[in-house]
Amino acid sequence: MSSLWLHCDFVPPVGASVEISRDEARHAFGARRLVAGDIVTLFDGRGTLAQARLTDQRTRSGDMLVEVVECQQAAALMPVTTVAFAVPKGDRLATLLDMTTQAGVSRLVAVVCARSVVDADKLERGERWQRILGEATKVAKRAWMPELVAGGALLAVAKAERARGAAIAVAHTTDAIGFTAWRATLTPSTPLTVFIGPEGGFEDSEIAALRALGAAVVSLGPCVMRVETAAVACAMLMRA
Repeated sequence: MSSLWLHCDFVPPVGASVEISRDEARHAFGARRLVAGDIVTLFDGRGTLAQARLTDQRTRSGDMLVEVVECQQAAALMPVTTVAFAVPKGDRLATLLDMTTQAGVSRLVAVVCARSVVDADKLERGERWQRILGEATKVAKRAWMPELVAGGALLAVAKAERARGAAIAVAHTTDAIGFTAWRATLTPSTPLTVFIGPEGGFEDSEIAALRALGAAVVSLGPCVMRVETAAVACAMLMRA
């Protein structure tokens, strides 16, 4: 695969041409110093990868035309891994989305907890968050972009995750087993979902309710972490 990845909404079949945005063209010919005839990798975030040849043709809007010379469908990372998180304050959500994508997470689900300080509907500004996910997918050279879901109430999300066959766990500092010890009890193909609480942590009643649904209580280490840090740690441990 080419070292330069470019995103496009739709990857056409071999022999066809597709438009790449002016910004992507500027990056290819400017910062990366590529020239017409060089090969780049196109991805749509839904598993399609293509090798494409740069051309010197432009549309009236400045978009670049590239010609597809090879195409393939890549398998998604397995197992399916989900980080279900209380939305953090400020721009830390952008950090969470960026870093967990680079760490290989499959799904990101926002949940509302008793001590949540930000509503899950913050994800309704979807264009910005999708752009962040797309850029991080490009950096990580992933064929599949993570799914981002405004899931809703904590226990409703936990029940839904159990219903789809996921093993669920909650990151907590008290009465917890090691993350790797929990992971070792499961088959390699088992979908994994880990819940990350808000800044104030989960209430005891929430932990008890999650336990009642079959959740393991797992430790990420001796230190308290911010939401986005814990989310990245979970994403990496689930891929270890």
